[in-house]
Order: sequence, then C-alpha cells, then structure tokens
Amino acid sequence: MMNRTQTVRFAAFVTVLAVLLGYVVYHRSASELPVGFSTAARHRVRPASSGSLQRLENYFVNYRMHRDKVMSQEIATLKGVLNNPALSREAKSEAAQTMVRDTQELKQEAAIEGLLSAQGFPLTAVTVTRNSAVVVVGADHLSSTQVARIADAVMKVTHFPPENVVILPKAE
Repeated sequence: MMNRTQTVRFAAFVTVLAVLLGYVVYHRSASELPVGFSTAARHRVRPASSGSLQRLENYFVNYRMHRDKVMSQEIATLKGVLNNPALSREAKSEAAQTMVRDTQELKQEAAIEGLLSAQGFPLTAVTVTRNSAVVVVGADHLSSTQVARIADAVMKVTHFPPENVVILPKAE
C-alpha cells in the first residue's frame, strides 16, 4: 500500500505524463491532416496564420507548465510542513488534506483536458477549485453546442452544477 507521499508523487507523475501525452497526440493529429487544412479549420475556428496559431499553442503549453510548476512548489511546501517535527498534528493534518485536495483537483484538470482533446478541443486549459471550474478553449467563438459539450465533460468529471462551470474562448 502506498503512503501519502508516494501517492502524491505518483499523481504528479501521472499528471505530467497526461499533459505530455496530450501535447504529443495533438501535434501528431495536426500533422496528419490533409494538405490545406489547419487545426484551426478542423475545429471550426477562424483560420489563423501559422504564427498566431503557434502563439495560441504556446499560450496553452506555457499555462500548463506554469500550473505544474506552481503545484510542484506547493507540494514541496506542504511536504516541509508534514516533515517539520515542531508543528502540531493539526497543522500536519491540514497540510495533508490540502495536498490530497490539490492532487485531486490536478487529476480532474488533466482528465477534463484529456476528454476535451478527444472531443476535438486540443487547445484547452482547465482550472478546478473546491466548487468551480474554469475552462479556456483555443477558439475565436464557441457555438452553444460546443459550450454544452464542454460543460458536460466538466460536469461528468467534477460533478459541479452548470452554474459553477465557466467556459471562455481564447483567440490569438
């Protein structure tokens, strides 16, 4: 049986692996499109120049890298609290609960991003908190059908009501 530290390390590893896999799958599928099609056209996004599409892709890659860096720093801080013999049991218990909650939220973010990528939205960034989720989608505009599909994916993973899910298009 894994202890909490091992569980957190494993969850962080799986999350990083999921992000990298999503990035590789996205770039592989983009290169397999017929000549003359861009990933933007495939997803009914206004055609963009290769430079602006690259900037949009970079936005999402940088967002995920920053999120993973912040989470790693927070986990390191919480581990310091857990390993500090001078702190009370209550403080350590709260740190452990925070670490578990953060790990669960990170897993939900990765799961939602994976689902959305599979549904044709490879450029997404998801932030899950205790009672809400924010999804940023690489698109100039989202139809009501697309918003409904995205919200459905978020609600399946998080079990949040629709009013706690925010979906925002992000155009270059």
